[in-house]
Amino acid sequence: MFLLVALVLAGIGYFVFRRWRRNRPVDPRLTAVYWRNSALVLGAYLLSILLGAGITRIMVGFNRSGYADLVMVAFFIVWILYGAVWLLRFLPTDRPRSHWLTRSRGWIDGAALLLLAGLATGARML
Repeated sequence: MFLLVALVLAGIGYFVFRRWRRNRPVDPRLTAVYWRNSALVLGAYLLSILLGAGITRIMVGFNRSGYADLVMVAFFIVWILYGAVWLLRFLPTDRPRSHWLTRSRGWIDGAALLLLAGLATGARML
């Protein structure tokens, strides 16, 4: 029953989207190369999330200390957010990038890497 409702809602959503899209002008900057590069960057980001999950699992190990798990959850959240910063840096865009992202990268990278190292070390010590 739920699958049928989901399929009906997906079909309605698809037709509404197509109707909305038909009334919008096509942007000539959105080429196949743009979509290919976007897919490659998004795929790399998703692989980095999987890598972060693996590192989190290896760092905690099979010891079930509650505090180590909490610290590694924080590690994984910082890992995902730092990956999102890199996703914003490399994702193709038709607008100019923000100045905080392009000009002052050093402090963002330094803070994220120090925080990741501190959380990983703290989890191993617990």
